[in-house]
Amino acid sequence: MTNTRNIIAGLTVLFTLALCFVWPIPNDQLPFHRNGFIYPIIVFTCALFFTSQAARTNLEYRKIRFVFITVWLLTLFILVNGFFVAPDVKEMVSTWNGQWLRPVLLFCTGLILMPVIRTQFPSFSASRFFTLVILFFWGVVCIHLLDMAWLYWRDGYIHWGETRIVFNRTRMSYQVNMITGFILAELLARGLLHQRFLRLSTPVVSLILLSNLICTALVDTRWGTIGLVGSLFSSFVLISLHSMRRSRMLMMGGILTLIVIAAVSLGYASWKADPRWHDLKSDAITGWNAPFTSFCYNTVDGAVPENTQGQPMNHSNGCRASFFHQGWKLVGEHPAGMGPRKEAFRYILRRDLNTDSITIPHSHYGLIEFGLQNGIAGIAGWLILLAGCWYVGWKEFRHGKTMVGLFLLLFTIGFFSRTLVDHNLVDHFLEQYMLLTGLLVGMAALRSTQSDNHDL
Repeated sequence: MTNTRNIIAGLTVLFTLALCFVWPIPNDQLPFHRNGFIYPIIVFTCALFFTSQAARTNLEYRKIRFVFITVWLLTLFILVNGFFVAPDVKEMVSTWNGQWLRPVLLFCTGLILMPVIRTQFPSFSASRFFTLVILFFWGVVCIHLLDMAWLYWRDGYIHWGETRIVFNRTRMSYQVNMITGFILAELLARGLLHQRFLRLSTPVVSLILLSNLICTALVDTRWGTIGLVGSLFSSFVLISLHSMRRSRMLMMGGILTLIVIAAVSLGYASWKADPRWHDLKSDAITGWNAPFTSFCYNTVDGAVPENTQGQPMNHSNGCRASFFHQGWKLVGEHPAGMGPRKEAFRYILRRDLNTDSITIPHSHYGLIEFGLQNGIAGIAGWLILLAGCWYVGWKEFRHGKTMVGLFLLLFTIGFFSRTLVDHNLVDHFLEQYMLLTGLLVGMAALRSTQSDNHDL
């Protein structure tokens, strides 16, 4: 029986690491579907947890009670609300299952994953497992860099903004920023707090950071660059709050100066490399009230408005402003939402305007999309869940497992910030966030033993 449980636990670990690697890769580029990893991980973890008294004892339930209850109340609300407002109940239930219930199951799986692993493999600590998770997530970045090197050797020029292993630049940018946030926090904690969590040497961690910065430059995404700067500042501020002493003020000031210089350098490089910055203000002014007949909404034959400088409006600058304006306006006009639906923005516009000429599928803003589907109450529930996770991270950061708390704080802040500028409350973006957040909350709630003191 013990051998069987060890085999199942071993498969759970392997499937989880494999999932971390293939997650951002489109299913049509894989010889299998990602769900072939997701559902066995959920089933195996739950089976091992609920059939083991030792695993259940490893978890301090008071630390996860609030987020666990909140996520399931929100799940129930989204479903019940959908029955009242959805135009197609069958499609609503299908979307709720694939786009929300599966991420919630992954969140709950993350909560209990480490207690299960530690019960079956006592020497396999949280820090070792999380280090492997980060490395397997980084595997996609590594392959992308190797692919770019191969294309440069073959063609003689750099393929800026191209991605072949993932669907588009946004997916690669999200992957890079997710890993970089943890790496930056780890390096700053090693330098300022003299604490470490990842089981990698500092040169290796620095090499991963360098590769991520190179990848960010290659994929050429503005929000990706802003995300990196935000991660750097957030990490420094949190660590400074943790170790604020008068004797260290001079050193903190020097480090802050270096961070500001690095941020300005990154910003200047992005400004020079990306011409979209130059007309941002005039494009945004024009796009704010762009008509529904413009190419922002009709990508087939919509008209291209001219900005205040008499130039054709840039799609990214102007249309994002228009989507932000119209998206929040629609949330206010439909405060109960329309139920889970992947293309809620387009459906509501077509229905309200009584036209099929709208071709843009979504608003490009995750929080707006969530509100269009689940209403203002849904947004409130999501924010309460994030606040609960943030609170767990803050308590652990200040009074318990410093590094786990720091990672949870930064990951929660980073993901929420990205929902304000990108459509990431969907598909593998949400699945990754929910599993990793659940894993970090579960690590925070893991009962400490003598052998854990070094790792946590």
